[in-house]
Amino acid sequence: MTNVYLLGRKLPANDFEGDDWVPGSTGYVTCTDTALGMMIAYATNGRIVKDGRVYRAAVHPHDVDGITLLQAEQAAATVAGVTLIRPTWHWDSVLKWLKSRNGLIVQGWYGDIPRAYRFQKDPSNFGHAMFISHYSSTSGMRVWDPLDANTSHHGQWIPAKYIRAYMEHLQQEQGSPVLFCAYAPLQHL
Repeated sequence: MTNVYLLGRKLPANDFEGDDWVPGSTGYVTCTDTALGMMIAYATNGRIVKDGRVYRAAVHPHDVDGITLLQAEQAAATVAGVTLIRPTWHWDSVLKWLKSRNGLIVQGWYGDIPRAYRFQKDPSNFGHAMFISHYSSTSGMRVWDPLDANTSHHGQWIPAKYIRAYMEHLQQEQGSPVLFCAYAPLQHL
């Protein structure tokens, strides 16, 4: 597989959650675990690369639904010895963070992303997590979607306005004062 870099930092290859069946669940409910794996691969500059199912197995007690960012925090520490930070941010902070190319796991309502940028054909709406490496004022957000079965590429561009709508809808739906996101601090190159 070809390595792709962003200012010297390795961009992770996409990890497809479709190989992460969760026993006792309704299916492949590992988007947060998968996004966590890509965030940690990015933060460690490719020194720690684990499939989402490895992080899911470390969540205790086991959960048959999609996991929360709090559960992802525990899995990051257990599997990779990495601290996952869950900031209390609104959109302006998310944008500033991603302009600095720091990487972020984001959760939102998948149906708020137009079909041209989604990998789920079913128009139903559900909570979903993705990894974003950075923001470009000309291209938008560089997004890794766990529903993308193409594991040989390194994200796709999605306009920032769609990511904002996706994140803010979940925030409103859940009655949260802040957006649902998390990051692992970047380690040395």
